[in-house]
Amino acid sequence: MMKNRWRQALAFALFVSLAMSTGCALQKLPPMEVYAIDPGWNHRDPAQRAKKSELVIQIAPVRGSDAFSTSDILYTDKRHRQQSYAFSRWRDTPIRSMQTVLEVTLEKSGLFRAVLPPTSVSRADLLLESTLFEFGHLFVEDGSSKGVVRMRFYLVDNTSKRVVASKELVTMREVVTSDASGATASINQAALSVAGDLVVWLGAVTK
Repeated sequence: MMKNRWRQALAFALFVSLAMSTGCALQKLPPMEVYAIDPGWNHRDPAQRAKKSELVIQIAPVRGSDAFSTSDILYTDKRHRQQSYAFSRWRDTPIRSMQTVLEVTLEKSGLFRAVLPPTSVSRADLLLESTLFEFGHLFVEDGSSKGVVRMRFYLVDNTSKRVVASKELVTMREVVTSDASGATASINQAALSVAGDLVVWLGAVTK
């Protein structure tokens, strides 16, 4: 008799455990939100401090760490730990997104006779190399947070293969809401700002 009761109790416990685990598995996860970087197609032309030259520039593929070769939206907490938003993604990787931003911004600037993509076989006078160091949501100790984009650029003379000039550009933009939506909006603003500053710098070093 006792054995039967013990077996019944064990069976009931297993049934409850299975039911609870199944219920958890059936809970719906939040839908994945996908965000994109607007390269500025409809924005006003970036600032320019030099007249249009006859130079042709080619933009080399943007380099960066493996973290920027994924669609993860990264954030850095107050303890400097880098993590990613669980239910939010970029439509394209940060490296490819910044490649497009740079091409669109330089083309719209009118600073050069032509702006060539990495795949072009045409001859260019200058080559623009770049490395992406930061592209994400930064939480700071005072409780605020910012969208940050940091890049280093190298302008190379294609004839001599020598570096003409180099420059590190960084922009931080305040995040209105400390979530993926607010972060991506601020990162987008920072990306366009870095590209605009790049135009100003190139205008100064190529005049």
